[in-house]
Amino acid sequence: MSEVLDCSAIGFVPHDLKCDFLVIGSGCGGGTAARVLAEAGKDVILLEEGGDFVGPDRLTQRDTPMYDQLYVDRGGRTNKDRTVNILSGRVLGGGGVINACDVVPIHDATWAYWQKHHGWSDFSASAMQPYVARALADLSANRIEEKQINRNNQILREGAQALGWRGEVMLHNRVKCQGLGSCLIGCPASAKRNPRMVSIPKALAAGARVLIRARALQIRDATTDRKRVEVQTMDSKGYHPVNRFAIDAQTVIVAANPVGTVALLRNSGIGNRTLGQHVSLQPQVPIVALMPDRVNAYDGIPQAYALTEFEQHDPDVGLSGFRVESIFGTPGVLGSLVSAPGATGKALMAQLDHVAAALILIPDQPVGQINVRHDGRPEVDYTLTAEWKARARQAIRAAARAYFAAGAKSVVIPAAPPLLLQSVDQLAQIDTMTFDPATISLISAHQQGGARLGTEESTSACDLRGQVWGTRNVFVCDGSVFPSSSSSHTMTPIITMAHALTDRLLMR
Repeated sequence: MSEVLDCSAIGFVPHDLKCDFLVIGSGCGGGTAARVLAEAGKDVILLEEGGDFVGPDRLTQRDTPMYDQLYVDRGGRTNKDRTVNILSGRVLGGGGVINACDVVPIHDATWAYWQKHHGWSDFSASAMQPYVARALADLSANRIEEKQINRNNQILREGAQALGWRGEVMLHNRVKCQGLGSCLIGCPASAKRNPRMVSIPKALAAGARVLIRARALQIRDATTDRKRVEVQTMDSKGYHPVNRFAIDAQTVIVAANPVGTVALLRNSGIGNRTLGQHVSLQPQVPIVALMPDRVNAYDGIPQAYALTEFEQHDPDVGLSGFRVESIFGTPGVLGSLVSAPGATGKALMAQLDHVAAALILIPDQPVGQINVRHDGRPEVDYTLTAEWKARARQAIRAAARAYFAAGAKSVVIPAAPPLLLQSVDQLAQIDTMTFDPATISLISAHQQGGARLGTEESTSACDLRGQVWGTRNVFVCDGSVFPSSSSSHTMTPIITMAHALTDRLLMR
């Protein structure tokens, strides 16, 4: 059995590293691919830029060190106009280490949409069902139990039921959850059945070599039988370069999240004009309700109930509409949403135990693009469309109505200035929201696209096997491959596609 090798160790400079398959990125896509390949007897190296964080000694439930170590850019990455906060993992196990554990497979209508409008002829719902089953098994997917639904989630459900709206208690990938409430900065109890707890241990057991604090810089010789990948080792915190080395690989699989994947391919001189295009950020709007009774939303599972009345699945449109999901985080991230300054902001934070909160998930069209600046760093150019804004106003109205139906004293949309509603009679104020830059802070936890699969080089970055056009054995295996929003939560879709694409790779 192999061990995780920490490249930040003093003097660590490996020589003459070779492998059949080099996987770059250890999240839902890369971790799954490395495990499947290793279990098939292939010689695999898995690279991760971040560190390894498992258990209470390393996952401290403290905002500052955890956001620093578990998130790309400490959780501070945004799009170009600063409207959307782009969250992604920088840790062994990827986004599955820091997400809210929601298990939402790709809907049959979305598979049909991709078949009909994007040429995904081999990806029917029935053909993909075995891979969905494998993803659900990896995640130990199970329905959240009634006793695990905290007051925060129950409030949203009460509001939906009072209005006669459809909703659901969600599937999740926790086993023996302790209700610590710190899911967004890792689970000290190791209850998440994420890639770090499932696929990576299985990959190691099958002989894969896993390197952390190792940043892939360039893929050279992308059209030849053997590729040379330049790697930068990082210090123990992952912010300062230490050494460089190279890995010789026959096949390279890039799974570094859409932003990281596009940046690496661009910095390697790989890819056509479609690479970096058709990006979806799936922006989410936070909403907060002040309740007359104590909520203590920081206790228990943060996200257990979804209001799904307005979510739409159409084989001619794909995923659209919106859904509302209760959520809560740690004080630091919640404080960042308080746009009122000084004493007013302090007074609002003092009412934290009476606050209920949710995120409104509003699927978007893939209108963004990922560019690479002159210094090699990625930049996400993304502008909200008029259609998305109109849907967002409708969604905020619905969420506010649900909270008032559940007895909320007031509802706040964290904007600049904050939009404070005291009753349903004031919902018309939502129509004044412009969503212009610097007027609201949105959240993106489900970036997709940028290297989508397709049948034609003129309209896609990769072929239907995931191979980057114009290369030999350079593949993409993460959320970059989706031509539109795959689901309201991308963990299960990415693992599903990783199983399917890796199986196809093995059958060449």
